[in-house]
Amino acid sequence: MKKSLFAAAALAGALTLTAIPVMADEPDYASMKIVLILPGSIDDQSWNASNNAGAKACDEALGTSIEVVESVPVEEFEATFTEYGEKGYDLVMSAGSQFDEACAAVAPGYPETTFTVINGQVSETENMVPVFPKEYEGSYLAGIVAGYATENGKFAVMGGESNAPMVKLMDTYEAAALGVCEERGIEGAEANRSFLNTWTDVSITKSMTDQMIDNGADTVFCYSNEGASGAVQSAEEKGATFVAFAANKNEESDCVAASLNMNWAGVYPWIIEGVAKGELTGAQQVGVKEGVFEALLTDNITDECKAAVEKAIEDISAGNVDFESMFSE
Repeated sequence: MKKSLFAAAALAGALTLTAIPVMADEPDYASMKIVLILPGSIDDQSWNASNNAGAKACDEALGTSIEVVESVPVEEFEATFTEYGEKGYDLVMSAGSQFDEACAAVAPGYPETTFTVINGQVSETENMVPVFPKEYEGSYLAGIVAGYATENGKFAVMGGESNAPMVKLMDTYEAAALGVCEERGIEGAEANRSFLNTWTDVSITKSMTDQMIDNGADTVFCYSNEGASGAVQSAEEKGATFVAFAANKNEESDCVAASLNMNWAGVYPWIIEGVAKGELTGAQQVGVKEGVFEALLTDNITDECKAAVEKAIEDISAGNVDFESMFSE
């Protein structure tokens, strides 16, 4: 399927979020002991796959050898962090806000190890350097696509679990989608929201999507890692449109109108470089301006929609979008 790509911003030179002077000597990245801990499978075609791709891009760019540990259950988070702290690793990375609590419990005991939670926001000690992607910026772009893709203004919105970042990204998605519907003159537009309480169960996700489409939704958004494939299956079978988030699902089905992909390939090297040089400290945030999100649009997308997405990218990068006004909490 032929696709169009709008990168949210060029990564080169964009990620300038630190102020500590760069060391004169380039670090020996190949000798660094680094691990990436994932809550799910690297084959999920979503969050875990995107982060794994970032680690592989870092290996290629910097010569690192990042160990990837996948499908770690919640009850083993602290033990896994402790294991790599005991081994004297330079950097322990994990992907998902669900790691925040375990990281805060373990990191103080290993001050020589840097702990980075991707999508985390807790930084209680100097060696905790969370990097939070402003997912609500990417979902806002997805909402614009959905607003142009819908015919009846009925949106099914699903997430793997209910947490503050998920609620915010749903808020901005819905605000954008409903805003476009208003501009298009679609009356009675509404978004129905559901939390699946699973990131991996395809059957549960498919069943919920079936129900929401049967209740009138013609456009589907689902952020639930492996589980999202169930939503794609449902949308395909029932003739609805799917807007993907966090990974590229454009080739998964013709029902996918676009994918708002998380581009970790440029962010991971930036993290490793910053940690190795001592430049990266405290909590960090990255978003559209830093190139974390890229809009992969299929040929099903109209020129009007493409122009709206481009304009939104420019506005977000310039700080001209008031996201705070869209948040429900």
